[in-house]
Parts: sequence; C-alpha cells; structure tokens
Amino acid sequence: MTGTGDDRLRSAVGKAVGLMLTLSIGLTHAATGAGIGWSRTEPSQVVPLEQIPAEFRESISEVIRDHTFHRRGDSEAFPCDPSLYLSLVNEPAITLALWKDLADNPVRIKRTGPDSYTGEDGSGSSAAWQYVLRSPKIHVVLANLAYVGGTRGSTRIDARVVLILRAGYYREVNKEPYIQHDVEAFVKVDSKGWKTLARTFRPVVERLLDDQVKEAGQFISLMTRLVVSYPNWATEVANREPEATPETRAQFRTFVAQNRRPDASEGRPVVMADASQAQGDARRR
Repeated sequence: MTGTGDDRLRSAVGKAVGLMLTLSIGLTHAATGAGIGWSRTEPSQVVPLEQIPAEFRESISEVIRDHTFHRRGDSEAFPCDPSLYLSLVNEPAITLALWKDLADNPVRIKRTGPDSYTGEDGSGSSAAWQYVLRSPKIHVVLANLAYVGGTRGSTRIDARVVLILRAGYYREVNKEPYIQHDVEAFVKVDSKGWKTLARTFRPVVERLLDDQVKEAGQFISLMTRLVVSYPNWATEVANREPEATPETRAQFRTFVAQNRRPDASEGRPVVMADASQAQGDARRR
C-alpha cells in the first residue's frame, strides 16, 4: 500500500483514535514506548482494579497489559472550580456541544446508558465507551474504536482504549481553586494482520497519536475557561443538548451560575475555523 492508500490509512487511524480521545475527556502529551516487543504493564499498578466492576476488570487488564500504544500525559494545572470541572468531565455530551457550537464539526454523540456513549465522526470512524470508574480523583474509561473505509469498506481497523484521568485540587494564595490533572492512555489494536503492518505504520500512528493527545490535552481546561468567561452562552448550549439528561443540564446551570464572575461576557465566544485554536482566537462580541 503506497501513496494515497498510505495517507488514507494513516488518516483513518488518527481519526479513529482521536475521535474517542476528544469526545471523552482529553489527554495531555507524552511519549512512552510500548506494545509489540515491549515489556508488559501490570494493570494493578495503573488502576485500582478493586474499585472497577467485576465485569470490566479483565478487559481493562488485557488492554493495559497487552497494549499496542501507551501515552502518559504531563500534569496540567489551570484555574477552575472542582464542581464545574467534574461536570464537564462527567458529561461529554455537554462538553462536545460547547465545542461544536464554536466550530463546524460532524462528530455526533449518543447516550446509550447512565455511563455509556457512542459517537462517530462522519468519516468512517466510530467509538463506543463506558465510564467504568468515576470519582473526583480518578476516572477510568473503556472504549471500542472502529474505522471502516477504503474501496467498498475494504479497510477495517479495530482497537480498544483505556483512558485514566487523575485529578488533584488545590487553592492558590489568593484562594482561587485550581485543578491539576494528567491522563494516561493505553491502546490495543485488535485488527487481524496488525503485527504485519506494525513495522511500517507504528511510527505514523505514534506521531498521529501524539498530535491528537497534545490537542485534546488542552480541551477540558479550555472549555472550563470559556464557560466561566461566557456563562450565558454555556448555559444556552447545555439547555438545548438532547443527549444530556434534564438533571445534568440543571446541575450544569447551577455550577455555571455559582462560578459566574462580575466581568463575565453576556455574549458568546467567536472562534476561528479550528476549535483547537480557540484559546488564542476566542474573543468577546
């Protein structure tokens, strides 16, 4: 496979991985070699298995132990009230809705249960994921990724991902609350024939994954800043998001109101074409 075919597969893998990363929580950037030909990771040293429901423990352990790719993000600290931060982490439908309101994007999300979601990017990539553990200090997500493309769907890539978000909370000298979080991602490619392709495509996928996680690592912190700066906009977007439950929308409105600042804008952010540039390009109307 050469030329355009290579480019399509590279793009497909990046989209498949990037879709779930962006929809779920957001990752920070790092590079750690892992996978084929590398030593295994002991799952109990990564996540508190005893806190994860029994039906998910083996799947979580398998992905961590036999992963193909691994990324551990550097810690990121940013000002935010813990309640507002957790509301965005726990409700990807609202977080995605805020993003889509700022930039044209075909990604769609659907709630399938109290802790589960599905999503697709409109280009052949889809994801289904489950929060298997949610607490203020740690979130664990198990996801299944799929990409179908090529001539008559001849290319299919399947993978599983375990995301671990660890968060800490503190106050600065001026009493402003801060969040410090880091995220770890384990990706296990399940597609047949992957080992044959690994030597060729591993460097490509790793570069794509680095790009995706670096961009997504700033996602939650950016959304929290925009919500605080533009509370009316954030509330309006959340109120019309059908995949968020009425209880979740009401809770989000309460947290936004509690964190409203005297200098908050009555309008909405204006963002250039790429949502990843929002931090630098957002401005008040």
